[in-house]
Amino acid sequence: MMTVVATGGWIALSVAADDAAEKTPPSESKPAEPEKPFGLSKRVPWTTSRVKGSPEPPPPYKLQREYPHLKFDQPIAMVPEPDSNRIFIFEVGGKLLTFEDDPDVSDSVAIFDMKWIDKSIGGSGWGLTLHPNYAENGYAYIFLNVTKRDGQESEHNYIYRIQLTKTNPPQFVRGSETLIVKWATAGHGGGDLAFGPDGYLYIGSGDGTSGSDVDNTGQDLSDFTGSILRIDVDHPSEGKEYSIPPDNPFLDVEGAIPEAWTNGHRQVWRMSFDRETGNLWVGEVGQDLWEMIHLIRRGGNYGWSIYEGSHPFMLEREMGPGKLYKPIVEHPHSESRSITGGYVYRAKKRPEFYGMYIYCDYETGIVWGFRYEDEQVKDHQRLSDSTYKVATFGHDHDRELYLVALSGEIFSLVPSGAPAHAAEEFPRKLSETGLFTSVPEQIPAAGVLPYSVNAPAWVDGAHVQRFVGVPGEEQITYGGHRGWEFPNNTVAAQTLSLEMEAGNPASRRPIETRLLTRQEGEWMAYTYMWNDAGDDADLVGRDGMDRKFQIRDAAEPKGVRQQTWRYAARTECMGCHSRAAKWVLGLNTLQMNRDYDFGAVTDNQIRAWDHIGMFKESPKKSIGELPKLSNPYDESAELNARARSYLHANCSHCHVSDGGGNAKMELEFTSDEKKANIFNIPPNHGNFSINNGQLIAKGAPERSLILYRLSKLGQGRMPVLGSAVVDEEALKLFRQWVAELPTEEDATTSAQGAQPEDLNSDVVAKRTAAIKKLLENVSGAMVAVGLVDQEPPASPLRGEIIAAGAAHTNPLVRDLFERFVPEEQRVRRLGPLVRPEQILALTGDAERGRELFFKAAGVQCRDCHKIGDEGRELGPELTHVAKDKDKMKILDTILNPSKEIHKDYVSYIVETKRGQVHAGLLVEKTEDEVVLKDNQHELIRISRADIEILQPQDKSLMPEMLLREMTAEQAADLLQFLVELK
Repeated sequence: MMTVVATGGWIALSVAADDAAEKTPPSESKPAEPEKPFGLSKRVPWTTSRVKGSPEPPPPYKLQREYPHLKFDQPIAMVPEPDSNRIFIFEVGGKLLTFEDDPDVSDSVAIFDMKWIDKSIGGSGWGLTLHPNYAENGYAYIFLNVTKRDGQESEHNYIYRIQLTKTNPPQFVRGSETLIVKWATAGHGGGDLAFGPDGYLYIGSGDGTSGSDVDNTGQDLSDFTGSILRIDVDHPSEGKEYSIPPDNPFLDVEGAIPEAWTNGHRQVWRMSFDRETGNLWVGEVGQDLWEMIHLIRRGGNYGWSIYEGSHPFMLEREMGPGKLYKPIVEHPHSESRSITGGYVYRAKKRPEFYGMYIYCDYETGIVWGFRYEDEQVKDHQRLSDSTYKVATFGHDHDRELYLVALSGEIFSLVPSGAPAHAAEEFPRKLSETGLFTSVPEQIPAAGVLPYSVNAPAWVDGAHVQRFVGVPGEEQITYGGHRGWEFPNNTVAAQTLSLEMEAGNPASRRPIETRLLTRQEGEWMAYTYMWNDAGDDADLVGRDGMDRKFQIRDAAEPKGVRQQTWRYAARTECMGCHSRAAKWVLGLNTLQMNRDYDFGAVTDNQIRAWDHIGMFKESPKKSIGELPKLSNPYDESAELNARARSYLHANCSHCHVSDGGGNAKMELEFTSDEKKANIFNIPPNHGNFSINNGQLIAKGAPERSLILYRLSKLGQGRMPVLGSAVVDEEALKLFRQWVAELPTEEDATTSAQGAQPEDLNSDVVAKRTAAIKKLLENVSGAMVAVGLVDQEPPASPLRGEIIAAGAAHTNPLVRDLFERFVPEEQRVRRLGPLVRPEQILALTGDAERGRELFFKAAGVQCRDCHKIGDEGRELGPELTHVAKDKDKMKILDTILNPSKEIHKDYVSYIVETKRGQVHAGLLVEKTEDEVVLKDNQHELIRISRADIEILQPQDKSLMPEMLLREMTAEQAADLLQFLVELK
């Protein structure tokens, strides 16, 4: 059975065997009760699905099988042999094979196996390259990742040189293997090597860890990890099989290995030199959110793990040597999840590709290409979509490009010739999907299973019906709390309905059905918008859309409120359906371990599904031993379990190891208190001006940033996607939970100001003064908004607090009260999702922009920037800002101020041993003191002896959503003013 143990406000789960039977003497045992009936008696195959393919137009190219009579076992490198008609293939298993470069070739010959070096070797082959003088010396160089070997205690990477004969086919010269270099690793080993035009050998090495670069090896040049190495294998120094090129960039850096050419790498995967320019291009696999293509430059630092691509990852870590270079191209995980670097095309068969760097993504199968000219990316395009996992690129003797799939096939890119109507075969209406026999009544098709979850995620008040279709007689691989594995062509569906009259379930109207489908190993999301008749729904375009609904609500002054519903873009959907959560968020043990009314029988869902053979293997524990979430909205359930379940359902798909929510907290229900890392922990991403703010400040809801993020709209709201309405029941839950958590002895509160008797005074002037005092800081505003939620709707105090808060000049306060303002009465501002094209399409007025910059209330530009003799200097001086920045660059800097933070303007957080917290720019740091300049331009001097934490922040002092409170016209005016500052 499951035991719940309270541990300081956080619940620990433990599972113990049910020993009740052992306590009953055999002589007193009772007759066995009849087995409980199952909710489902027999599986019905689902055969009606039409959810296949994609609704998008076909790409211009497709993958065409080459050398169709050959298939290899996990090929990882393809290299042509000079002065012959043969091609080498190196396999993950460590075998080297060769075949004749003939389209009709039907066989290959194995000429080397890594076990010929040492029979005890276990591991993988990762890379192959040939010596520039291979035709004379027969030298080939291989990259091995060895996980086990006699006498080896840990994982190591090895670079070996082997020699091949000049025969046809060539043969391995036994005994010629020579170890060039090796180094320890523990994951992310890198895995490629290539000779440069300078004759030196370049080797790509990863950070040597399994996640988040826990040892900061990416910035540590004291070992081989996290670097690209450059060595001379033709002139070995004494005692080694190589020497150090004299122009390697870190020779004079203390503690740096001399082999390093660059640093700051996470996982280099495929590298190649452009034979025409000599440029070295690499693909780099990212972690949480981004995949990168880098142009490698001497002595460069590519940022990991301070940055993931161009985006902050852990800015508090110490930057290593070298000039920081950002990626030339980067892709979000919505479209790319494991990049495979390619080649610059320099062949003849596809002249339209000439000079284009072509690369792909191993997971999604997308192939891209771009040209790099005059330090700019040009003609960046999506060339092809494939269902193959391309692990490497190769070329033949004519330099024609090939894509090599790990499944063993070799492909080229050819024009797709796909008919224009191909995308039209994807179901454009919900009734065409094959999921329902009746769409209006939501009656699922035969074989499609309805289900429910323990802890429903918040979807702006919508009611959710859930269904899943597993095709034919395919089965699910049952797993732990992180999710189950589903076969291809599985479709999970949710139909969301809104009450058209608040509080009246009978008024529910379906507005959206969301589909998540696994196609060729990848999960993709689509959404359908219901029509007004409520009898069908239409497929929404890839970029999503908004729609306004009028909800009858007796609590509103006019009896009606407006609610804007977001039909998410396909990339938005995949922002939450993360790899760490195994993509499907509700179909897992924690959510599915509950009873469901199957009609004639109510039964546990997992038990019923297992009975009809939905799982390949049954759960190893009994239903009673399996963990499960609580319903956060069930007030009879245990408080801690409710709060934890809410965090799990709404937050843990990102805020978990490798989930993409880079906040160092793990919010899964199964995490213990230490692993959760949220209690009395300062935030990594800004504290919203909450004095002594903590992620969860035990006993102090007004200082708890998670509660603040749940309470507000606009910048910093959580969840960041999929919600634009505050969950008021959740606020009540979290206020109670946080308030009841046991506090530390020295815990202090920051909600200063009004006394309760002032707020309850019959004198309006006293109440007004008390409210004003309470709203002077964000913590006080958190107290105030809590009072609003507790007061009855007709309370004068409630109305006065809302009016004062909604009109407040501080947006961090105002955002807490925006939810009380009718949506249609809010100023049509740009809002949190600013679209640059909306601003760039307008012609701004520079004079009006000047007025905004220097005089407009609420616009903070003049407080931090100087232009000529006007303004104040906290951020960069802007007198000639347009001299080296064009209009788009200036706008991008305003919209994304944390994207590139100059070292002189990095903000710091200082926490003293007495619990005081200060923030500002680092003006000076000596052995005796640290000096900060805060956003009020005051200098703060702190003794080094008093400092507990000194931490750089990954957020610029410039507000990230500076334009959100402006109209598009105001933003265009401000931009025009800045563009003319040359």
